[in-house]
Amino acid sequence: MLIIKNIQRNLLYICRYIGIRSKRDRFFWVRFRESVQLQKAKCIILILKIETNMNNPFFMTFRNFLLSITILFCLVSCGNEDLDDLFQITEAELIAEDSELFDLMNRITTDDPSATDVTCINFIYSFTVVIYNEDIELQSSIIVNNDEEFSNVLGSVEDGQFINVSFPITSTLDDGTSLTINDKDELRAAIDACIEEEQEIIIGNASASAVECVWEVQIPDDIAFNTYVDAVFKLSSAGVVEFFYRGDVYDGTWIFYFIEDELHLNINLDDSETDGVVGEDWNFDWKVLALTNVMIDIENDAATRFILEKECEAGAYCTTLLFEECEEEDTPGVATFTLEDYIECIIVIAAPQPEINDMGEVSDPVEWQITFYDTEIEAETAINPIPADVAIITDVRDIYVRIENPDTLEFTTTLLTLQSMECED
Repeated sequence: MLIIKNIQRNLLYICRYIGIRSKRDRFFWVRFRESVQLQKAKCIILILKIETNMNNPFFMTFRNFLLSITILFCLVSCGNEDLDDLFQITEAELIAEDSELFDLMNRITTDDPSATDVTCINFIYSFTVVIYNEDIELQSSIIVNNDEEFSNVLGSVEDGQFINVSFPITSTLDDGTSLTINDKDELRAAIDACIEEEQEIIIGNASASAVECVWEVQIPDDIAFNTYVDAVFKLSSAGVVEFFYRGDVYDGTWIFYFIEDELHLNINLDDSETDGVVGEDWNFDWKVLALTNVMIDIENDAATRFILEKECEAGAYCTTLLFEECEEEDTPGVATFTLEDYIECIIVIAAPQPEINDMGEVSDPVEWQITFYDTEIEAETAINPIPADVAIITDVRDIYVRIENPDTLEFTTTLLTLQSMECED
């Protein structure tokens, strides 16, 4: 109907230009009839009825001119069925701006780093995108030639509006297969299949990467303190995990999966032999906010957030106070230990943690004084310390540690174990 109104307006301009002002001039009148079906072609037919002074050659010429416009317009309209189909549409055939399909199409064409990529399907351009308002009235039609242009068009669609594309469109998959998409249902199915494939790849890569090394718990920069900082997750195959925290180890599971298009990490730790606090703090379905080869950013429904950092160097993280070294090549069964090498892990695992006041401020860090002893009594009385920088050669040995605050002279003691192990060349 919009096209008919435009033609009617243009003919009125022609009439006025040559001096035909109104019906009372009784030279001619023009009537339009909307599209009729001619076999399989849709044509907009202009029915022109001209009443003129047939003896006037000028108006005879003008009548023939109008009739030629009628025939030409019909031929052009019939030859562009795809475009005509776009204009004659119902809401059920359109893609709403707030729909999941619209969002999925946007993810295919955008470079937004915060969105899960949909890269296994690629549109083959060019095709037409038509934008409708909330009343299903055509606003504009645009030919897009690449992902950037398509993304720009999608970004220009306002709340409450709809789009349609000139189906069929062609796409290619990662394996080079060509795929013809005939309507929005097929488009959604193709994108869903693509996303499912990519999700399986993401889960596989995440699981494979997770078992290569360990994951050390850290916190965002805007968090002052958390007791789990420097705790360690160590994974084996099939999602089995060990969690090392304050010298204890907790067995559990660690499983990646998707809920719709969101990646989740389900953690479940067995703390039945302790006070149950670790399970209360970690046994959640965590939403994965970000995932790279070296970092996993997770958050639960209570807005508790952790950053798990990948660490592959054995001496750069702490698990328990059992310290192992490889046997000497020329003295099998024994190894060399230097106690000062373990001071950092002793503080992480056994030193009293900072206190937090009512204002949420963390107490000033303490420069802990660490000394070593052969017996618990010696550790408590601080007599006969073992030099920390002198090598100890042994197969297995228990050492008592005194951890003292030099400002307050308050102290605590703990036990560590040195153990030699057979190592492969």
